[in-house]
Amino acid sequence: MTRNKIIFSIVFLILLFSACCLYTEETKSIPVETGNSQYRYTDKEIEYFTEIALGTEYGNNIQVIRKWDSDIRIKINGDPNEKDLQTLNQVISDINEIIGDKINVSIVNTNQNIDISFVPLSDFSICNAAPGNYGYFNCEWRNNVIYECNICIATENTLLQEERSHMIREELTQSLGLMRDSLKYRDSIFYEGWTQTQRYSEIDRKMIEILYSENIRPGVGKEEVDSILRK
Repeated sequence: MTRNKIIFSIVFLILLFSACCLYTEETKSIPVETGNSQYRYTDKEIEYFTEIALGTEYGNNIQVIRKWDSDIRIKINGDPNEKDLQTLNQVISDINEIIGDKINVSIVNTNQNIDISFVPLSDFSICNAAPGNYGYFNCEWRNNVIYECNICIATENTLLQEERSHMIREELTQSLGLMRDSLKYRDSIFYEGWTQTQRYSEIDRKMIEILYSENIRPGVGKEEVDSILRK
């Protein structure tokens, strides 16, 4: 083999080896994940959260985050039927599935911090209810940390069970701190119109999850919430 052929062969082998190495490196590249990836939410989710989680439905309260920082203990009062109790237990199970690692929700006989009362409309004064509601919640907070709520569910015979079950889910969920309604999503438990929604939509579950994420602190307002969720 001549000297030129030897040099050519060596150069060819070097180029071939380099190409193979480059190809192998490209196929094994791994995307880098940042530590804040869990706090990335869509515009749709952020806009909905700031609509329903800041302030309250009634009154002129400051529009900031309010939430629990302790376990929720529910006492049942009044005259619930079997379906009411089944629904309440299901809602509690759903909430614990979403945020049970942050706070736990349970039913108790004493030392409650939420009273849920199944009573006629004539007794809704125990919840300081605004007129025209068949389901109502009223919460107390200190430094924007919720520590006590009263929930009333109407027992009028004119109500369908599906309507009562919907109100149980809606009022208990809003007592978590998601206190406002919206007209955006008809399948949402926070929908302002009259519905009979019996389960959480995907965006409902996301709202509960966001509220009880560690970065969303009691007392923060819209601009800070928006900044946190867009990191």
